[in-house]
Amino acid sequence: MSSRPAYDALATHHARIYNLEHLQAMASWDSMTFMAPSAAPARGAAQAELNSIIHRLQNDPSIDDLIAQAQAEPLDESQAANLEAMRRQQRIARAIPDQLASQRELLVAAASEAWHGARKANDWDNFATALKPLVALVRQEADHLGQALGLSRYDALLERWEPGLRVARVADLFGDVSLWLPELVNQTIERQRSWAFIEPQGPFDAGQQKQVCERVMAALGFDFSAGRLDTSAHPFSGGVPEDVRLTTRFSEANALPSLLATVHETGHALYQQNLPREWLGQPLAGPHSAALHEGQALTYERQLAPTPAFVAVLARELSASFGPQPAFVPNNIAQLIRRVRRSKIRVEADELTYPAHVILRVEIEQKLIAGEIEVDDIPAIWDARMAALLQLDTKGDFANGPLQDIHWSRGMFGYFPAYLLGAMVAAQLFEHFTAESNDFEARAQAGDFASLGDWLREKVWHQGGRYTLEDLVVRATGCPLSAESLRAHLTRRYLYEEPGHGRH
Repeated sequence: MSSRPAYDALATHHARIYNLEHLQAMASWDSMTFMAPSAAPARGAAQAELNSIIHRLQNDPSIDDLIAQAQAEPLDESQAANLEAMRRQQRIARAIPDQLASQRELLVAAASEAWHGARKANDWDNFATALKPLVALVRQEADHLGQALGLSRYDALLERWEPGLRVARVADLFGDVSLWLPELVNQTIERQRSWAFIEPQGPFDAGQQKQVCERVMAALGFDFSAGRLDTSAHPFSGGVPEDVRLTTRFSEANALPSLLATVHETGHALYQQNLPREWLGQPLAGPHSAALHEGQALTYERQLAPTPAFVAVLARELSASFGPQPAFVPNNIAQLIRRVRRSKIRVEADELTYPAHVILRVEIEQKLIAGEIEVDDIPAIWDARMAALLQLDTKGDFANGPLQDIHWSRGMFGYFPAYLLGAMVAAQLFEHFTAESNDFEARAQAGDFASLGDWLREKVWHQGGRYTLEDLVVRATGCPLSAESLRAHLTRRYLYEEPGHGRH
């Protein structure tokens, strides 16, 4: 007989929830890739029903008693950490009424469907009609969570994505970036005026682009026996560790953006595929940090991809698939990757102007959730902040303005801070990885990038949900999370390095 019957019952219970969440993840992936448009209402109803079942399991009245009993059982360190993670999940799930959980799926389905059509038609008003009830619901969720956790609305939403992260900490880190970023952007744009960029000459067949993307994914270590690559309107990574689903989008005019977007999503996927398998189905498997997840994606896209060794791989793959051309010379690819331009589109922005996009969205959604502004106010605020932060005019261009991201239509409020925090994480991790890995340059020049995955697997991936973002960063690098590594990286890359020649 087990010496920990209550804990074992909890573990079985969470494994059952995990199996249902697996199905929910696959249904969500399908809704954003292959699902027929007219199927959206029925899919929304089906996912709402499944979500209701999951939510009832999470709120099973017997869980409280089992947790109390398990606390008195002889648990090892990992089991005790898993039990604590169970308690946290229970508090969050218990805070949200069943009716709200079920209603969320219906409103997300409606808003997501409206987003797809509205973005194509540049129709903000139609999307706003679907977004308003979802925002109202998210505010209710934030109120319930805040009351249960003793947090403000936005802090309560942050807790879902980033345990322990608070608005004040975000404000400190983002405020630091805001002080030095504008001048660095100006200096870089001025420096690059003398660069001669050669644009790729298409058209580039989407099917061939996908094959190139898959070869690059394989070179980075993606396991195709446990995942796949497809296309969607907005690149994303989803699924579960046993079945990771990536998407990207292709442009026949230029093959490089889809390739870099795929590298980004592969970073997400490698993290998912390498979570601790012995804990899958349990909260300890994680991941519990959205910023850490984004940090893995940006480690590959923003830190590794622009290095001379990886640029050589991109040049070889593009030339082999589409034929040699001046644009595919390594030095030109390196310049294209590092080109800094003020852009309306976040997912196409260079890494230097990218933080401004994140800061804008975080400012808007904080005020929106707090009730300081309403959905109808978003376009005007967007236009004003785009002009201030990036000197761009977005008036009337909703498709390339507040309609460009899918996050709000999915109810993902509180996620956007992860993108800039993730850039900080990536810079700090890669800085310490290169300092500790003496043979990385030599192996990378031979096309072997496994040492980066090996280091991240030990320091980050296999840790699962055992630590908070701040604790894990300290354990991996020996330093608290800050914007200093990001500032040093961006300053070195954009003011001192020559493309194709690495660090000086």
